[in-house]
Amino acid sequence: MEETKKIGFNHSSGTKKTVLAISSSFLLLIAVFFPRGTEALTLSPPHFDYSLNAEDSVLDVIKLFNETNSTEVFYPIVMNFGASNNEDGTPRFYPASEDRLGEGMAEWISIETNKIELAPGGRYNLPFSINLPKENVKPGGHYGAILLSSSPPSQDGGAVGVASQLATIILVRVSGDVQEIGGIAEFGFSDPQPWYNHLPVEMFMRFENAGNVHLKPTGNLIIENWYGRKVADIGVNPEAKNVLPLSIRKFVFGWGSKISDEEMGPIETEFRNFALGKYTARLVISYGTTSQVLAAERIFYVWPWRLMLVIGVGLIALLIILVALKRAYDRSLIKKFSRTKGGRL
Repeated sequence: MEETKKIGFNHSSGTKKTVLAISSSFLLLIAVFFPRGTEALTLSPPHFDYSLNAEDSVLDVIKLFNETNSTEVFYPIVMNFGASNNEDGTPRFYPASEDRLGEGMAEWISIETNKIELAPGGRYNLPFSINLPKENVKPGGHYGAILLSSSPPSQDGGAVGVASQLATIILVRVSGDVQEIGGIAEFGFSDPQPWYNHLPVEMFMRFENAGNVHLKPTGNLIIENWYGRKVADIGVNPEAKNVLPLSIRKFVFGWGSKISDEEMGPIETEFRNFALGKYTARLVISYGTTSQVLAAERIFYVWPWRLMLVIGVGLIALLIILVALKRAYDRSLIKKFSRTKGGRL
């Protein structure tokens, strides 16, 4: 049985031409929020995060490294990005013409769009600049990306090849009326059970960003046993992953490590992942420049019944053996006493 208690809620013209040539229906999904290098190329850093004012300019560099044994060719492309419909942090890339929420910044990014040819083991510094306009700059978060495609953009306006693409994410916080509004939309168990037979117990938090700038919710999951003793302290979002405005992101964490031994039986599994009784999971996170705090808690139970059954049977068997031994010992003493008494008579 579970008990729940929840607390609180509290460009250069060349680049623009390339971006607009991409089909407006083109969507690119990448498996993690901050892209990483493939076996062909490593980008460093994987993301940039700036706090800027209107009319500010930034000049920076992306470092490229070809880790393969062959010459690789890449084409830089500038796009906007935003949150996708799922909650795993996968970004959605789109051209500047599709900036419906006014959060894009592709038009502010200037970069050389000529092809880059890297020899095996070769390195290259790719400079770019961000130039904010003087007026009509919406405060809050703005998001862009510099993608490196293995094929050039189609000349007829079709989508670029997506078979091999890398991206460096760019996040900009524009000063002004910035609203940092976050809340725990849900805190629960990935696999809800009346009770768990053993660890690990996997949990999740769905963090909702209702503001206009990206947030990094970080904190701890504290596990306490039935008499209030802390038995575990687990970091939540230790990588400081971002949640984009007007979106929800799901973070998964848990107590205990999964032991991947397919030959291990259920009793041994319960023994090696042992926990017993009632536990309270307290989630405490903070976010934003003022470190606003949110908290929630859940109660769960761990009952390794197979292991307890084996231990119970073992204890009963041991008790029976001890009783039998005591009785045998008592009988031997009685016999010995009887023989001694008979000899004296």
